[in-house]
Amino acid sequence: AYEQRVLDSEKGSFIPLIFTTSGGAGPLCSTFIKRISSKISEDKNESLSLVTNHIRTRLRFALLKSTLIALRGVRGKVNHLYSSRHDISFIQKPKMNNY
Repeated sequence: AYEQRVLDSEKGSFIPLIFTTSGGAGPLCSTFIKRISSKISEDKNESLSLVTNHIRTRLRFALLKSTLIALRGVRGKVNHLYSSRHDISFIQKPKMNNY
């Protein structure tokens, strides 16, 4: 019902990304991840498997982190790993800040 209304009024589509708290994904979410991975791998000329693995890993850690924050609350200072999306390389390990 909602999807048809979005198609009619906005001429677009809406895909809910459904995850479990342990990182599992629904069938439409898996399709979305594959499509995003293929676009990024073409754009950056990197291996599709490495990009897909990186995206799934980052999503699972983000889900785990949000679950822990929901249960325990924020503790300590907030640290951002990447300053922008252009700093990400899927072949090499990300550069970690030393404090």
